[in-house]
Amino acid sequence: MAFSIIALSSCMVSQTYQLTGEPMGTKTGVAKSKIIGDSDTSIKAAAANGKITVIGAVEVTTKLFFFPIITTRVYGE
Repeated sequence: MAFSIIALSSCMVSQTYQLTGEPMGTKTGVAKSKIIGDSDTSIKAAAANGKITVIGAVEVTTKLFFFPIITTRVYGE
């Protein structure tokens, strides 16, 4: 029973940062970590994925479930 609770539990931390005085914009770019292989979860990678040149805000979410899963979302134009 205790193993089931530990195995199925997860911890999530989410932080949002306003980087500039720019508006949130209409575009969203996402960069997510991978279990296997090279993971680029940088702000630059997320902005490139969303074709964003002016960043309004950034949200970084970290989920821990046996291994960390990091997702970076960039909002802007």
